[in-house]
Amino acid sequence: MISIVIPTYNAERFMTPLLDSIFRNKVDDMEVIIVDDYSKDDTVKIAESYPVRVIQLAINGGPAKARNIGVEAAEGDIIFFLDSDVIVLDGAVREVKDYFDDNPSAKCVIGVCATEPLNKGFVPSYMAMFEYIHLIDTPGNKVSVFAPRCGAIKKDFFQKIGGYNESYKGADVEDFELARRINKADCIILNKKIVVKHQFANFRQAVRNYFKRAVMWMYLFFREKKLDNAGPTAPGNGIAAVCAFLTFILFFFIPLLEAARYAVISLLIIFLLANMRWWNFMRKEAGFLFAVKALFLNYFLGIDIMIAAIYAVISYPFSKKEMLPG
Repeated sequence: MISIVIPTYNAERFMTPLLDSIFRNKVDDMEVIIVDDYSKDDTVKIAESYPVRVIQLAINGGPAKARNIGVEAAEGDIIFFLDSDVIVLDGAVREVKDYFDDNPSAKCVIGVCATEPLNKGFVPSYMAMFEYIHLIDTPGNKVSVFAPRCGAIKKDFFQKIGGYNESYKGADVEDFELARRINKADCIILNKKIVVKHQFANFRQAVRNYFKRAVMWMYLFFREKKLDNAGPTAPGNGIAAVCAFLTFILFFFIPLLEAARYAVISLLIIFLLANMRWWNFMRKEAGFLFAVKALFLNYFLGIDIMIAAIYAVISYPFSKKEMLPG
């Protein structure tokens, strides 16, 4: 049986399209569990108009806790996590069922977000394509990340490794932390046939989210000493971020040091080379002008990430170590 577990918080505008998409993809032996994290809007009212099980939390505990509660209540042996701000594309639920039927020893599989986001705008489109290209074509389809916006896992395996770390109260890096523990016991497989459309961040949200998640990811890295082989946190993106930050700093030294000019040129070349794969993908998908704008956005976000990394280095000794795997 597949148990679809969805944490919600003030998600009334997403509920109807999300649940409509799920029930268009209904399969035998399926249940839907909504764990509402103390919403103040009509999320629960809308959810209760569908044949779903709704669990209402008395206080806001964060998505990690909500997902754990959903898993505990689930009757299925397969947990299919979805975020509230997605819609399921045709065949996705069936593909989850077929994947585990065809691979009985499999423990975990994730899908992808479509290159077209739910919301309009340049930044959401950039982020959708950026995430997509950094997941597909991973060698052997074995990835080091687990995205609960579209990821399935065996219930007994999830409980065996301890579930989500509830010390994370927001949508931080609880998914990365869980993925670290999954990868110690088994592998995470990417299945490109499991597809959702996702609501991505606008510019202001992206800057804030990148900073916060970069800090938390750095804490994980300091503890685990492990890099990711896929997704936006893959090493190539770290190289690009370092180049962006250093060129920005060195730019101010160009009038004073001739060597700074050559250093900036060299670093920009490395920045371009590190970004060439996703840039070519966006150029083909959305056109040359879009890809050029995307390069400037990536440059800015790289600076944002590096400022977060510096902050993480300084603040790590004072961070909450209980938020990291022991």
